[in-house]
Amino acid sequence: MQIPEDFKSTVKEGQCGVCCERYVVCVTEDYPKVDRPPVDLEIERESGMLVVRNIIKDDPDNPLVLEYFVDKKFVDEITKAGQIEVIFVSPSYAEEKRLNIRLEKEDVRLLRREAGLPYY
Repeated sequence: MQIPEDFKSTVKEGQCGVCCERYVVCVTEDYPKVDRPPVDLEIERESGMLVVRNIIKDDPDNPLVLEYFVDKKFVDEITKAGQIEVIFVSPSYAEEKRLNIRLEKEDVRLLRREAGLPYY
């Protein structure tokens, strides 16, 4: 995947952000240790913005936590798809790993409600 320059200028090493309205890209060298780890989803508001946290339980003693701000368009895209696609890239933006996080019905309902979108 080609990472846009505007994304590169705003998301730094150790951070995650929404890219291209449907992906979460994390600039890190810390990737999940297993291919299909269990993942918990947390949603909260911070300064009026919606924050999503994915707690990736690849290592029970040290779960990987991804945190990023989302907007209505992103929430609409991922809830229709039923999943969040996370792309892990190195600090040089080379793709290292992908992780698809399936959204449960309750996750979809909560995300859409918090984003101010109708539940279908």
